[in-house]
Amino acid sequence: MRITITSKGELTMRFILGVLWGYYIRGRKRLLIITLTIFTVFMLLWCVVIPAIALSILGLDVMRERASRPLQTSVPSLVGLNYENAETKVQESNLNIRILAHRYDLPNEPCTIIFQTPQAGERVGYGTFVGVVISNREGNKAKQCSSH
Repeated sequence: MRITITSKGELTMRFILGVLWGYYIRGRKRLLIITLTIFTVFMLLWCVVIPAIALSILGLDVMRERASRPLQTSVPSLVGLNYENAETKVQESNLNIRILAHRYDLPNEPCTIIFQTPQAGERVGYGTFVGVVISNREGNKAKQCSSH
């Protein structure tokens, strides 16, 4: 005695194939065509139309989420520039600049940017401050690098 366990999907498929085979054997081509048409339409809806609608809705959600983000820009490279050129470059990128520190122990030209944060190429929101460290050889007599 052989015991087999069949799934619900397998039983459904056997039933559908049995109905179709019965229509074919009995010569009921019209019923066969109608049944095949209904089955084809159902499969198209299930496998093509419904997933296409779901993907369209997902695409709209992604576009809506992206539109709600604040505008972003890429941080320009400022290291090696003098402060005035760096300030212009930052303002052109819709960002702000802030001096974080002065370094007196470096042989660079005064008011040269030697470090920046965030780093060049990072994506940040408009209006973000770019912090810079500036060289200054003047010791305690710090040269004024900005008009601020």
